[in-house]
Amino acid sequence: MCSVDGERGNWTSREVFEQIVSLLDRLGEEDLNSVPAESMGDDQIALQRIGNRVQAEGLRRLRRFDGGEGYAPSGALSARAWLRWRLNLTTTAASERVAMSRKLVALPKTEQALADGDISYRHATLIAETASQLGDKFEAHAETILVDVAKEVCPWRLQRAIWHLKHCLDSDGVLSDANKAHGRRFLQLSQTLDGVYRIDGWLDAEGGAVLNSALNSVMGPRLADDDRSATERRADAAVELARRQLDGGQLPEVGGQKPHLAVSVEMATLSKEPGSMAAELEWSQPILAETARRLACDAAITPIIDGEADHTSRVVPGSTRRALIARDKGCRFPGCDCPPAWTDAHHVKHWADGGPTTLDNLILLCRRHHRLVHEEGWTLELAQDRDLVAIPP
Repeated sequence: MCSVDGERGNWTSREVFEQIVSLLDRLGEEDLNSVPAESMGDDQIALQRIGNRVQAEGLRRLRRFDGGEGYAPSGALSARAWLRWRLNLTTTAASERVAMSRKLVALPKTEQALADGDISYRHATLIAETASQLGDKFEAHAETILVDVAKEVCPWRLQRAIWHLKHCLDSDGVLSDANKAHGRRFLQLSQTLDGVYRIDGWLDAEGGAVLNSALNSVMGPRLADDDRSATERRADAAVELARRQLDGGQLPEVGGQKPHLAVSVEMATLSKEPGSMAAELEWSQPILAETARRLACDAAITPIIDGEADHTSRVVPGSTRRALIARDKGCRFPGCDCPPAWTDAHHVKHWADGGPTTLDNLILLCRRHHRLVHEEGWTLELAQDRDLVAIPP
């Protein structure tokens, strides 16, 4: 980093770096418990600006290092290789840093804004990528517009401004990019050895917006007692979307039947007899007895005796469910407002244990609370006013 004799006028870079390190050491020694917490906000702003300036200076010096082949004496073949070796960067990170140091030569306003601490490295990379993509169509005033926007907004909002700018300057290119994005769409659903399913996919802007809108509709506002994370709520919403499609009966038939969950289970398993076998769920691995009992609460049952299938019938007849809906109006779990269409009929005493399928032994529970009662061990008790009391395990 220093010249041959280490001198740069009357100072050396090493001296400056030592001063910076010393100042950081002083900050690190401060007892933060003795200062007001609100003052940390100003510190965050100051440190962010300093970090931006350090990034800019690093890129400026990297450009000199790269252009002057300062890496050559070490035996490295490129600045990228040297960065990987000495800074322990990934190939992608090293390549991006070298590319940014080169691109900023043609973006003086962006480089200056970064050097002043007014924008972040991420802002600068977005502007540089846009200039590279637009090429000759990146007009002189475009950089000014984007830098001014970057000083006021986060990178996400800057990206939205960039989309509008690209649409104005290169509508054909934007259309081409959109078609390429659509061509990359995929959805992969794979089951792991422990039976858990993993989803991985890629949707274009429209497809993602459609799915997101549907998921948000199913998720609804968070209830006061809902302790699920956003990702857990989204996963449950995706399953609920699929379940409603199955329950709606509008999907195409498969093998002459409407698509549905198919569970093969012995009565001993439903009765939770010791030593009973696990239940078998089609398209999945064996499931535990309590899950089978939950699914069997409100299902169509086909008895198979000596290998011969008997008549299929609903556990909860349609007339009984209609009466149940008229009485409960939705999920009966305390504090839940899920409508009847989102619920299962739950046997307070399971029919496999001798409980009757009558209104006195049935309540409506949404899928989430139905699982709480079965797999997660919650119990429900009926108070004198007919309200349910939920008791955690």
